[in-house]
Amino acid sequence: MKKLRFIFVFVVALSFAACEKEIDLGYPKTVTFSKDGGSQTITTANGNTFSLAEIHDYKSGDDGTFGTREDGTTEYNTYEWLTVEYQPHSTELRIIAEPNNSRSRTLHIELYSGPDYHVVKVTQEAAMMLE
Repeated sequence: MKKLRFIFVFVVALSFAACEKEIDLGYPKTVTFSKDGGSQTITTANGNTFSLAEIHDYKSGDDGTFGTREDGTTEYNTYEWLTVEYQPHSTELRIIAEPNNSRSRTLHIELYSGPDYHVVKVTQEAAMMLE
């Protein structure tokens, strides 16, 4: 019986430890690009680091693709028109947006620090549409 109780307590403790929650890591909540695209580097206001940056399309449920740059230390995640570059356990994130020739668009970047994460909403202005 003691063994069964230990297993139950262990499973319950493990389930609480696995819970992810959104917190404020001190990074901006929103980043906006013009229709021309470009890059922006964001940093935290309070020294918090993150280990993983992942792009999400909340509308479709799709995620970005991960990779490592040739320098072997810079990681990236890319999805459609947006790319993020970073070094794990850093305080900086470089966000790169391709030029936009259609409607305004939005993606989200989740910055993970242990079981917690911070969401940055990235929007890009629409291209001028001719009527």
